[in-house]
Amino acid sequence: MTINPYRNIACGKSIPPNNVHAISVSLPTIQDVCSYEENKNNWRSCMETGYPRFFCHPYEIKVVAFFRSHFSISDEKYVFLFPSKHACQLVKRTFAIEFEEFELGGIFALSTDSNCSNFKNLCEFIQHTGYKVFSRQLENFLFQHQIIPQIQAEELLIEAPENHIKIELQKQFDLPDHRNIELFSSGMNAIYSLFSAIKKSQESNKASVFVQYGWLYTDTIDILRKYSKGYYEIISVYKESELEKVVKEYKGKIAAVFTETPTNPSLHTPDLPLIHSILKAQNIPLVVDGTIGSCVNLNYLPYCDFAVESLTKFASGMADVMAGTVVSNPNSKWVQNNEINLTSYQDKLYTKDLQRLAIQIGNFEQRVRAIRNNAFQLAQFFESHPAINKVNWSHNEYNKQNYSKLEKEKSSYSGLISIEFDHPIQKFYDTLDLPKGPSLGTEFTLVMPYFYLAHYEEINCSDGRRLLKEKNINWELVRISVGTEPIEELITVFEKALKAI
Repeated sequence: MTINPYRNIACGKSIPPNNVHAISVSLPTIQDVCSYEENKNNWRSCMETGYPRFFCHPYEIKVVAFFRSHFSISDEKYVFLFPSKHACQLVKRTFAIEFEEFELGGIFALSTDSNCSNFKNLCEFIQHTGYKVFSRQLENFLFQHQIIPQIQAEELLIEAPENHIKIELQKQFDLPDHRNIELFSSGMNAIYSLFSAIKKSQESNKASVFVQYGWLYTDTIDILRKYSKGYYEIISVYKESELEKVVKEYKGKIAAVFTETPTNPSLHTPDLPLIHSILKAQNIPLVVDGTIGSCVNLNYLPYCDFAVESLTKFASGMADVMAGTVVSNPNSKWVQNNEINLTSYQDKLYTKDLQRLAIQIGNFEQRVRAIRNNAFQLAQFFESHPAINKVNWSHNEYNKQNYSKLEKEKSSYSGLISIEFDHPIQKFYDTLDLPKGPSLGTEFTLVMPYFYLAHYEEINCSDGRRLLKEKNINWELVRISVGTEPIEELITVFEKALKAI
């Protein structure tokens, strides 16, 4: 049997191992997850890395210390770092907070009092939207100022990386050119930029209600809920009649509908041809996050006005670069008739992140094809196992019909599976001998206790659990991003963990 080199990663170590730009971190037990979430005794300080929008990278700490020393910034002040003047000024304009502004070596900083009334909202805004400096830009700064001895060696595409990425996306989205493709520093920056641009565009129409269609990724929900003037939540993507009712009730007031295909983590797939026709008739734009299905598997752009994908996931495959894209449908009447200014909100990719992604995206299609073959066999194994209460995947009885309408070819299974239990997941999760941490879409299998990381506050209190129950959400769920390992190896590892229950 092939031994997976990503096994037995100690808590707090990076995933991938020994990679300073890794965006995932090993949390091998549920207790580790809880300690991370609660940060008891400054627990996170021992971690090598973490998901970048949620975590202060060790290089970020070093750069902040350098800014403090260089500009004599008091230790009583909190310092936020930004990749550009544009991002810095956007955040500054968004909050009525007294800031001091600094710049050095292409990195911008804002310092403020952490006791100010809006501080928590500011931190959450940066997390949701991704307006922050990521590791390669920090690394370059530290190396130039002789704070670190060397740059991590890695494969990069130096020549025209942005063009290379856009050409691959043009191919996968079946577009005649790449004029309708924009790149962003992260998937959530893509989501927020599009949300903000639509919100601005719809002001003249007095349309201010944003509709969440399905249980979406947590930061997408937060953006729609916190930063819109009106917000409506439809939990199930299988309730087209409820969407029709909302469209009728809020006629002329809906700015946009946001959904995912499939949803994260339940793999529910909306009937995109149907809901797009409903919304098109009322001149309402539909935004679809296709990250989980991917543009390699699904032809979904014709059934929406804007497609969004996190290129951090399957397009990268190695969980060591942050990136996102917005693709506007050139045949959409809404797109043709409305002015959308994404650049007002766009945080562009740092040069070396472009160069890293440009190397990785060349294997996008090959990677997804290998992953989906494993996903099918793994789903079959899970569905036949008595210890598992429910298997969520793209082709189960709930999801197959709508998902199949979008497939480019038969059996284009999504590379994500989640399994549900009618009891706590701790024994299974703790025993499982695979990389365990945030993110997905990697060439190696990556497992995540989804609600323990994405919705810890809800599952850690009675009111939160009650609300999740009311929405028919089972938080005892394990999300599996299927990798390219030999399938026999994967099944053996999961079988062993299931026996521990």
